[in-house]
Amino acid sequence: MYVVKDFMVRYSGLFEHWIGLRRESGQPWKWVNGTIFSQQLFEVRAEGNCAYVSDVSVSSSRCYSLRNWICSKPDAHTKGKEDAVE
Repeated sequence: MYVVKDFMVRYSGLFEHWIGLRRESGQPWKWVNGTIFSQQLFEVRAEGNCAYVSDVSVSSSRCYSLRNWICSKPDAHTKGKEDAVE
């Protein structure tokens, strides 16, 4: 849990950031690589379909809301999509 708090402090501030966590209606939260999110890490507030970090918590809203992204090294799931878009 300490790592999550460090992460929150690092990215909290003036802007909200999408964190690559999404769910379909009635389904569990999943990361962009398809793995199921463990709710032991942190609570995602609200009833939206995409999660973001704000200055006080992790919340959710409609996926098309304009926010910054927290990016990471591409995994096999996203790498295949990058290669297809040339």
